[in-house]
Order: sequence, then C-alpha cells, then structure tokens
Amino acid sequence: MGLRVEKKYLSAGRLQSKESTHLVTVEESKVSADSDDEFYDADKVDPSQEVQSGDVNAEIGNTNQEETYSLKEELECLVHGGLPMALRGELWQAFVGVGARRVEGYYGSLLASEGELEDGGCSDSLASEGVDERPEVLSAFSAEEKCKGQIEKDLPRTFPGHPALDDVGRNALRRLLLAYARHNPTVGYCQAMNFFAGLLLLLMPEENAFWTLAGIIDDYFDGYFSEEMIESQVDQLVLEELVREKFPKLANHLDYLGVEVAWVTGPWFLSIFTNVLPWESVLRVWDVLLFDGNRVMLFRTALALLEFYGPALVTTKDAGDAVTLLQSLAGSTFDSSQLVLTARMGYQSVNETGLQDLRNKHRPSVMLSMEERAKGLGVCKESGLASKLYNFKREPEQLVSINDSADQMSDVADGDVDQEGDSGDVDDMYGALTVNSEIDSLPDPKDQVTWLKFELCRLLEERRSAVLRADELETALMEMVKQDNRRQLSAKAEQLEHELSELKQALSDKQEQEQAMFQLVMRVEQELKFAEEARISAEQDAAAQRYAANVLQEKYEEAMASLAQMENRAVMAETMLEATLQYQSSQQKALSPLPSPRASAQDDSFQESQSRRINLLGPFSLSWRDKNKVVPRHLP
Repeated sequence: MGLRVEKKYLSAGRLQSKESTHLVTVEESKVSADSDDEFYDADKVDPSQEVQSGDVNAEIGNTNQEETYSLKEELECLVHGGLPMALRGELWQAFVGVGARRVEGYYGSLLASEGELEDGGCSDSLASEGVDERPEVLSAFSAEEKCKGQIEKDLPRTFPGHPALDDVGRNALRRLLLAYARHNPTVGYCQAMNFFAGLLLLLMPEENAFWTLAGIIDDYFDGYFSEEMIESQVDQLVLEELVREKFPKLANHLDYLGVEVAWVTGPWFLSIFTNVLPWESVLRVWDVLLFDGNRVMLFRTALALLEFYGPALVTTKDAGDAVTLLQSLAGSTFDSSQLVLTARMGYQSVNETGLQDLRNKHRPSVMLSMEERAKGLGVCKESGLASKLYNFKREPEQLVSINDSADQMSDVADGDVDQEGDSGDVDDMYGALTVNSEIDSLPDPKDQVTWLKFELCRLLEERRSAVLRADELETALMEMVKQDNRRQLSAKAEQLEHELSELKQALSDKQEQEQAMFQLVMRVEQELKFAEEARISAEQDAAAQRYAANVLQEKYEEAMASLAQMENRAVMAETMLEATLQYQSSQQKALSPLPSPRASAQDDSFQESQSRRINLLGPFSLSWRDKNKVVPRHLP
C-alpha cells in the first residue's frame, strides 16, 4: 500500500503542518528551532479536552478503520489495473500530496522574479558587493542563464507535434521548468525534466503540475538530479547487483561483451521510462510508482524488461548490438498489462526494505568515489561510478576522451599549456589563450584562480552538454528508427486487420452455409418423419385390410360349405323326387288297364306334365353342378 495515499486521510492539523514544511524552497527549508517551537505551540490543546474527546475519536476511528482499509484495497486494485485517463491527473496529485504541499501565490512569486535579472538586478548586486563575492554571483547568474538556455533547447524536443503543446503549451512548459529551477536551485534543470513536466501538463493544470513535479523530484527522487547524482549512481549499483542475482547468464554475457548495465538502465531511471516505453506502458508504470510512494517500481519494471528481452540479448555478439537491441525491444513493449503484472507479481521480493539495505551497502563506495573525483583522483579509473552515470550510452573510448579533455582543462587552469599539441586540440588551445588574456586582466592572483575555476567549470559543463547533445541526437536517430519500425508494424497491422476481416467474412459465409445446411437437414428430417408416420399408417391400414380379408375369407369358406351342404340336399331331394316319380309312374302303369286312345292321350299329357316338372328342377340342379365344377378363387 502506498504511503502517499495515506495523506488523504490525515487530519486538518497534519495537513496544515505539511503545508508549512513543503512551501519553501530547498535552500530555505532549514528552519530554526525557535520557529519550530512556535509552530508546535500553536497546536497544543488542553489535556482534559484530549481525554474527553479521546474516547469519541477512538470509537470513530474503529468504525472507519475497516472502511478505510476496503477503500485502500479498491484503490490498489484500480491502480494495478490501470487508472482511468479522466481521473489519472487528479489521482496522481493525490498520490504525491499536492494538497498538502501547495501554497497560494508561491508559484506566481517564482515567475514574478523572472524580470529582476533582466532589469539589471544582478549588476546592481554585483556593484554593491565586494570583489570576493563576485564569483559566486557570477556562478548563480550563469547557472540560471544556463538553465534558461537548456530549457529553450529542450522545448521543441518535448512531445513534438502534440496539439496540447502548441505555443501556449510551450509557454506553460517554459514557465513550469523555470519555476522549478528557481524553487530548487540545487537541482536546477536537468534533461528529461521537460518530459516529466510535459506529461504532467497533459493531465492537469499548470500550477498543479508544478507542485506534482516538485513532489516527484523532491520526495520520490531526492538526490537523483543533483549535481553529484549520488542516489542515481547508488540505484544503478543496486540494480546491477539484482541483475547478477536474478539473471546470472545475462550478466555474464554482458560482462563478456564489456557492456555496463547502467549504460542502458541509467536513462531508464532518469527519464522514468518516458522515452523508453510506449505511451500506455509509461502511464501504467507511473500509476504504480506514484501510488507506492517509492522507486521500487523502477527496479521491478527494469527487471521485467530484462526478463522479456534477456534471451534475445544473450544471442548478441557485439556491445553496440546489445545496447541497440535492448533499446529497440523496450520501445516495442506495447502490452502494458503484461509488463505491470510481471513487474508486480514476478518480483515481489524486490521491496523497499531490501532496496534500502542494498543502498546502504553501496552508498559508501559512491561517496568515496565522489570524494576521489573531487580531489582529482580516480578520474580515469575504469570502474568510476560517475562515468557509469554520465556515460550510459557512450563507448569507453569516448569516456577516455572526456577525461583527457578534463585533464587538459586542468593544465590550462594551472597555466601549463603545451603549444605543440595535436591538430585536433586547436579549439582547446584557442580557448586556453582566451582564458590567459582574461587572467592577465585580473590583478589579484586569488581572483585569477577563482576565475580560472569558474571558466574550467563552464568549459567542462559545455563539454558535457555537447556530449549530452550527441546522445540526444543518437536517441533521436533511434526514435526515427522506432517510428520507421512502427510504420512497418502499422502496415503489417493493417494487413493483418484486412486478413482478419476476410477471415471474418469467410467465417460468416461458412456460418450462413452451415445454417442453410442445418435448415435443409431439419427439413429432410421432418420429411423423413412424415414419411415414417405415413409408412406406419399404411402398414396399419394394410394390416387392417389383411385382417378384413381373412375375416371375409373365413365367411366365404363358411358360405361355400353351406352351399355344398345345400347342394347335397338338393341332389338328394332331386334323387328322391325322381325315384318317387318313377315309382308313381310304375305303379300307375301296373294298375292301369289296356290303354285306350283316350287313356293314352291322358298318359301322354301326364308324362309331359311329369317331364315338365322334372325339367323345372333341371336348371337348378345343373347350376349347382356347374358351381361344383368351378374352383373358388380366394380373396387376397
């Protein structure tokens, strides 16, 4: 849980005390003990009132503790998931504690003092002071002018082409950077501050951006941007130890190539990844960094990037290729969620307590190196800690040339200039002659020494500015390469989107075909179902018809049997009738006398009548005989 979030839950008295402590410049922050006593006496209350109100406050605190804890958990989840863009500026101000730091009118007073030096205030002060104070006044004046010049150089390089940083936006950025340089003269203006200020101006008003920038540099990065850059050097040594612990194979390969980890990670830390990662990833890293209230996220993000691209670095065969590859790969880290998740979950062991222990371990060596450097010792040492910080991207040959130039300028300050130097040092020789002419114009040797020291510092600073400018040009070249790569990636992305649209269209067509086939199959299944039902109904009808045919066949057979019986009876009756008629005729013949004509006629008529009777039964008996001869046809 971040320490800065707790500022939102401070009491009004604590907020008031924070205002009084954060409203002055760094040089004016040393308050006397008397003023502290007066301030704290104003907050004293009656002990009896404390006892009476203590119970009520305890009850309220117990009830609000759980709500506060749940709110902090929700806020932590929101920060780790990515703050909404509309709320990011307000939340950053809350994390840094702008409300407790702000004082009305202070920002305007810093900008109002801009006209004093332009109106000759410096010359008046120089005239009123003695000769011994002149170098200090000149140094202060030169420092401010140098800050202004460097700010003017860096303004066009700050997010060029962004609509919010037009002429009005650049003026606001100029005022913001100049105000902070006056607020903290120890730091003044350093390169990369323009990107911090520009980023803050995109998210919040100008004065709020000033207080947020002051909180970030004064609290989060205290000692990072000072002239000695002690804390930055310490953090680089801490990171180097962590890299050797987490990635021994990568560390050994970099040692084999002669690449210092600080050459790459130094600009990462000094710029807080502003010029390293894509925009969304930078904002996500800043969310967690400002919420945590410390620099732990810097180390975790750097380790996550080395984890992502370490396997590719191991395959490099040259130091320049390794540095260039890591810079280009880091610039293509577009998956901000994966980066933040890996940094948070993969390196939970990297915490503030462990980092403080490592800082305490390496800080004495850095301080010793700074003392040796101040005394002129160990400037050309290969393991010089200052060279690790000031020359992150330069080759060792460039570092040696810078140290040689520093030694040459020291010789110039002592008056020992070799007139037979190489042709490449003509400009330095001309500068040395100019310095000698200035020395001759000063009567006092102490003034000459002071002036020479001032000129030495100025020339060294110009040399350093030139080297930084070369680094910036190299960075600009890398940025152009990145943009070219981004164009290729955008073209490839468009091609992939076109292919994706074609695949989606093909998928939709296939889905339509599948839907049509499905409907056809459903229709066929329905027709098959109807046909099956019709078949079953036909089978049932056929079975009913067969049953009816069987019943009719049985009835037909019964009828035929009855007819056969009737025929037998008819034949028997006919036989009996014939026999009876024959018997009657025989009886009549036997009983009748001789036939007379009349009797014969009667007999003939009688026979005819008998034959007629017999003939009446003939068709009937014949038809039944014929039917017996016909074979009956069975019904199906």
